[in-house]
Amino acid sequence: MHDIEYIPAQQRTWWTWAGVATVLALHTLYASTVGRRPDTSIGALLVALGWMAIPAAPWLAWMALGRTRINTDGIQVVRPLRSRTARWHEISAIDVDQVGGYRGSYDYWIRISCHSGTSFRLPAPMTSHAGRDPLFDERLQEIRHRWSEAHGPTAREPE
Repeated sequence: MHDIEYIPAQQRTWWTWAGVATVLALHTLYASTVGRRPDTSIGALLVALGWMAIPAAPWLAWMALGRTRINTDGIQVVRPLRSRTARWHEISAIDVDQVGGYRGSYDYWIRISCHSGTSFRLPAPMTSHAGRDPLFDERLQEIRHRWSEAHGPTAREPE
């Protein structure tokens, strides 16, 4: 079997928003440093958005940089500053989390549950209103297939 690496289908969207948030944050920090006050209500709005963008920019970049690697040993999640690995025999379930629900728009994330009681979400594949992944179901089935092949007949297939 060959190794597979999944990247988020929404990667371009997250990079775009991270760029916008970074520009707003830098503008706000610059204006605050030199003591410049906004002259218009639009300027005040940009400053307010800039303060909100300061924590958002790194989070959006963190989302865009997430990777999921599947190989014969198990699943590896790679993100900046942190990686997680679960060997196939450590995994007790592979499920889908439905998150959100604002106006009927949901995000669907794959959750890995381990026999130890820990669980984590995969950064990819995932699908959301921000960017549909047309191959989400196919990729989910591939991950479950690899798990059941490696884990044997005791693997719990989802309902």
